[in-house]
Amino acid sequence: MKKLLLTVLFFLLVLPTLVTAQKLSPKEAFRKSFPKHNFESITPSPVKGIYEVYTGNQIYYFLPKEEVIITGNIITKDGVNLTQESNSKKMAIKMAKLPLENAIKKGRGKTEIIEFTDPNCPYCRKAALYFAQRKDVTSYIFLIPLSQDSERKIKHILCSKDKSKTYEDVMSGKLDNNAPLNLCGDSKIEEKIKLYRELASQSGIRATPTFFLKGKVVTGFDINTMENHLTQ
Repeated sequence: MKKLLLTVLFFLLVLPTLVTAQKLSPKEAFRKSFPKHNFESITPSPVKGIYEVYTGNQIYYFLPKEEVIITGNIITKDGVNLTQESNSKKMAIKMAKLPLENAIKKGRGKTEIIEFTDPNCPYCRKAALYFAQRKDVTSYIFLIPLSQDSERKIKHILCSKDKSKTYEDVMSGKLDNNAPLNLCGDSKIEEKIKLYRELASQSGIRATPTFFLKGKVVTGFDINTMENHLTQ
């Protein structure tokens, strides 16, 4: 009888502690299960029991009960990519706070567009030609090199006095085929390129071109898509 009472007493005293220890918040549970993984936020996903983990430039999912990570997109039966939508909203918040004084400014139109671009990216060049023909936009351009040749062309643009005009020359292809470039060797240019890379990383930029206009993030360039966004 005494043994039974001691056993019951043990569970009465210890069981509440065990239950409390298991009631971790999603963040606490994630840190416990994946201590080496950094994140900016963990929030409930549209699917019950699954949490969205945002790293700053990527989204994946966490199941606390099973202690597993799931990568990939959540897509509704209507074809809506909820993962992409959530990531774009988070990027938009960051891109709205970018220091535009560090960008190359082109145009004087009412609609402001922020663009992360690479001088050798074909769709970036199509976008540059498209915006050069419009008078209703002002572009703020951040140059991120995806190759050694791109970095040389970016240095040429930043070393020039008329950066806007030189940018047009580069994006039009006038300085392709080993054309001579002005690489001034100014340490401030190296710092500016480093800043562009940091801003791209902080904003979650993973491809060029990427645009921010009217509160929305647009990845890639398609004339019809851009026309629809500009006329909304």
